[in-house]
Amino acid sequence: LVKNGEEIIEWSERDGWAHLYLHDKEGKVKNQITQGPWHIEDVVSIDEDKRVVYFSANGRENINSNTKEDPYYLHLYKVNFDGTGLQLLNSGNFDNNFSMNDKKNYFVNNSSRVNATPVSALYSAEGKKLMDLETADLTSLFAAGYKFPETFKVKADDGITDIFGVMYKPYDFDSTKKYPIIEYVYPGPQTESVNKSFSKGMDRIDRLAQLGFVVVTIGNRGGHPAR
Repeated sequence: LVKNGEEIIEWSERDGWAHLYLHDKEGKVKNQITQGPWHIEDVVSIDEDKRVVYFSANGRENINSNTKEDPYYLHLYKVNFDGTGLQLLNSGNFDNNFSMNDKKNYFVNNSSRVNATPVSALYSAEGKKLMDLETADLTSLFAAGYKFPETFKVKADDGITDIFGVMYKPYDFDSTKKYPIIEYVYPGPQTESVNKSFSKGMDRIDRLAQLGFVVVTIGNRGGHPAR
């Protein structure tokens, strides 16, 4: 509810994609706030005075970027209640999580990938990076023999759709040897087993690879609500 209950912002998949809609207090749709072949995950904050909603979403930069980044990478956006002024606030080929202050003028952004060191930075609500905060120190981890897994992209059997995955190898991998391959699958339907951020990479898949396997995780076709 916004504007003292005079309006309602609804998350809905009524057009086939997860988007936001503005309703009056009687439930009548005033306008669709966002649209397109991408997915809104959550409403992060609402500035009623400026009539701006901040939300997390994925997939939009995959269709709008020449880099074709992983469509599951989460980003922060803002948009006016009337659907104008849509703006990406934390660009970059990373998965992100973020926390906005109560006054809605700053947010802390934490970004990483399974094959990149996590970093944290402070941003303005306009998407300007104000300062770097922290970079994770992985020195001891690498000294112990850790190696990042490898990300990859392949085509589905339609020859068109990009499927994104991660490959985990033993840390002492020898390219002259043969290894058994395990395809680690969890088909959801509410999620899948493919890690996107470094914080989620230190789990059973990495450990399984250290037993002498090459472990592959790959996005399911039609099995994830964020796609």
